[in-house]
Amino acid sequence: MNRLRGPLRPLSASFRDDSLVRARALLVARLFTALYLVELGVNLVRPHLLPHEPALSIFYSYKGVQGKLNRLLATPEAVFWVVLAGIALGAVLQIAAAVVRRFGNGLTDRRAATLTWITVGCLLLPPGLIPIVVLTEFFPVTLLCVPTTLAVLLLLRAVVRFGRVSWTALCGAFAWGALLVFGIGRADTGLASGAIEGLLDKDVFTHLGQNGLSGIGKANAAVSKSTDLLIVHLSVVNSLALAAGIVLLLTALRHRITDTVTGLVLGAAAGLGYNFVAGVLYIQIYGTLGPLFGPTGGFEYWIRQSIGVFGGEVTFGALLGAACGAAMSARRAGAPADGVSRGRLMALGLLAAAGGEVGAETVSGWLASLSHVTTGTTFDTLVASPFFWLLPQLPFLILAVALLVTGMRTRGHTLRAAVSAEAAAPQGAASGAITAGETAVLGSPQLRFWALVNTWRRYGRSTALALHRIQSAQLDLAAWRAQRDSGAQRDGEESRGGELRLRVLRLKNERRAVHV
Repeated sequence: MNRLRGPLRPLSASFRDDSLVRARALLVARLFTALYLVELGVNLVRPHLLPHEPALSIFYSYKGVQGKLNRLLATPEAVFWVVLAGIALGAVLQIAAAVVRRFGNGLTDRRAATLTWITVGCLLLPPGLIPIVVLTEFFPVTLLCVPTTLAVLLLLRAVVRFGRVSWTALCGAFAWGALLVFGIGRADTGLASGAIEGLLDKDVFTHLGQNGLSGIGKANAAVSKSTDLLIVHLSVVNSLALAAGIVLLLTALRHRITDTVTGLVLGAAAGLGYNFVAGVLYIQIYGTLGPLFGPTGGFEYWIRQSIGVFGGEVTFGALLGAACGAAMSARRAGAPADGVSRGRLMALGLLAAAGGEVGAETVSGWLASLSHVTTGTTFDTLVASPFFWLLPQLPFLILAVALLVTGMRTRGHTLRAAVSAEAAAPQGAASGAITAGETAVLGSPQLRFWALVNTWRRYGRSTALALHRIQSAQLDLAAWRAQRDSGAQRDGEESRGGELRLRVLRLKNERRAVHV
């Protein structure tokens, strides 16, 4: 039996049964499929510069060091064919569904929902094979990165004191970042890499052929421009994929407490998933190329999984998620947020995420080149390089923390008012789910914490856990009350309040029975 936990059904049920989520997921799948096909077409018509170069650049076999570096953007051939097969199957399913709706008796709601999710899976999931290949091929490095990643995920869960994001939503955001953001970004940028090199690197041959050694400077400038464009392309695609996943999750959670904090936490979790896979790849690649290029696998682990674990996509995903959450909250309220239109707010979030990622990869290297610190020394490894890598990200990190603190204060005020309203409401007072004496404790994270500590000391662990479950259920009830009072619930959600009150009372009775 599908029982409720909190003011909504589980997230998986929301995704499966929510028509708005399905429609947006299908739109996202179509848009990213169209983008991939455009990248594919541009790659096919690019100028061919190398001897015996295949029609698609991703099929070219690089040798030696260049081959290892190519792994940073490579798409395995088998994955490429699976992506094409998924696109073809998704197109067939959409055509078949359109024919049935037009000439047949139509589809039942359940079958239509199932067909939609199969179509979305065919279009979006195949690029997710790229990170799976990375994680399995470099499995020892993957295990090495698990502890720090798990610690950050636990912190993201714990930092929200009111109306926490469920583990299902957090893990869903993490999986979206690790599989789809990384996979889509690499698949598209792998194709763009060949096109950009074909269009721009021909200038390298032109300068060298016409000017000989005197053209080396211009040739290097052309190569640098090509690299910069690849970084911009990857950053933009990553930001778009992050935004799509955050919007889908916020849509599924829109009848819970969804605001700037919810979006920020989901965005940070999605960015953490991307950083996890990217960190594994960078650690492995530079672990084998360190003697040639300077950075070693240990240095990459120190930068990406230790001192900079909150940087990169975690910070930029948090800002993008905060913008998405604020925009959706403003839409629910029916007015612009702080005088800024919702579209502009989303655009600013995308600009911050994409621009921050570009800056982290380019400005940090430029700043490091201006320093006179000897590369590879202890001071450079422990102080200088981390400083130059984190410096361009510092304003974004400060802004993310400020948004979190401000959002938490606003959310705390909202839920404290909801707790008091539930205790004073006729239905709440009659049920006793939240009593007037409990409002002060429920409204203060510090008092809730010390209540659990003192209960553990006096009555033991099992009683403290029972009290924690009661408080969590009471906060779920308060969250429902806050959403009800804001008018954000769908029709028919009024009965949820009664179910949540019954859940609190059941937990209280169980606690009394155990205590007796």
